[in-house]
Amino acid sequence: MAKVTVTEAARLAGLGRQQLYRGYISTGKISVERDHSGRPRIDTAEILRVFGEIRGTPEATQNGHAENSEKRHMDGELQAILEAKDEVISELRERLREAGEREEWLRHQLERAQALLTDQRQRSRPWWKPW
Repeated sequence: MAKVTVTEAARLAGLGRQQLYRGYISTGKISVERDHSGRPRIDTAEILRVFGEIRGTPEATQNGHAENSEKRHMDGELQAILEAKDEVISELRERLREAGEREEWLRHQLERAQALLTDQRQRSRPWWKPW
């Protein structure tokens, strides 16, 4: 039978990788062999022996890898879009801050003009009031 990685074996068994390690590999219920690089491999016959059936096929696992690769690519695109949106948001926040400063300056100018007009009105006496 075919030998698969622990992750693929977990998918074939319908378990999580850690669950497969904790419940079956570390207790010796499933035997693990090492490939020439020292990485653990599990024979699909072991999965059949322990679980009675394979819930996914190695081809489905391969397709899963292709989907994961596509998902990672989409995640990269989404990340780029999010970064662009963050830049736009920060630029808009800066513009909003500048607009607030302009509004504050204009409000101050208006208050000064009103104060000058009020002061000028108070200083000027009507022509009919000589005193």
